[in-house]
This record gives sequence, structure tokens and C-alpha cells, in this order.
Amino acid sequence: MSNDLLKQLEGKINAAIETIELSRMEITELKEQNDELENRYVDWEDRLSALIEKFEQLEDGESVEIEAEVEASIQKVEEEEIEDVAAEEEEADDDDAADEDVEEISADVDETEGSVFGTSPESFTEAPESTQHYA
Repeated sequence: MSNDLLKQLEGKINAAIETIELSRMEITELKEQNDELENRYVDWEDRLSALIEKFEQLEDGESVEIEAEVEASIQKVEEEEIEDVAAEEEEADDDDAADEDVEEISADVDETEGSVFGTSPESFTEAPESTQHYA
């Protein structure tokens, strides 16, 4: 029986040795994969840093362009406002001139009516009875 026990023990030891060797090989493979992944990580980190720098440079360049566009837009709006104010002033001047023309025409009409009918606007008076109609 002791011979059988020794054979069983030897079989278990050999199985354990094989398991240990397989585990070592697996550990070696995993270390290699880990090193490869770490290298990839470093590469990606470098690429990302380079891209971030490029984006920052582009952003700085764009911010300068955007500032120029904003300034141009502001200047354009100011010019349009100046033109609008000038147009409004011109319209007001035209309206004043038109009002003066209307006043002149009304004065001419008043003078003409008085001379045509032989009366003036001041000569018209209401009859005393007409006030009763308003009350």
C-alpha cells in the first residue's frame, strides 16, 4: 500500500509541477502583454498630448480670428446705426420741409378762398340759436 501511496503522491507532485510551469508561462505572457499595453498607453498619451497642443494652437489662432470678426461686426453695426440716424434725420428734415409746404399751401388756400368768395375765415360767426343744438 505504501507503494501505491507513493505513486499517487508522485502523480500529484508532477501535476502540481506542471500547473506551476503553466502558471509561470502564463505569467510571462501576461507580463509581455502588460508591457505592450503600457507602451501603447504611452504612445496614445503622447499622441493625445500632441493633439491637445494642436487644438490649443488652433484655438488661439481662431480666437484671434474670432476677435477680428467680432470687431468687424461691431464696426459694421456702428456704421449701420450711423447711417440709420442720418436717414432718420434726413426724413425729419424732409417731413419738416413737407410740413412747411403744407402750411404754405394752406395759407395760400385760405387766402384764395377768402378772395374767391369775398369773405375771410374770421368773418364767419355762429348764430346764437346754434349753441342750443350743442347743449
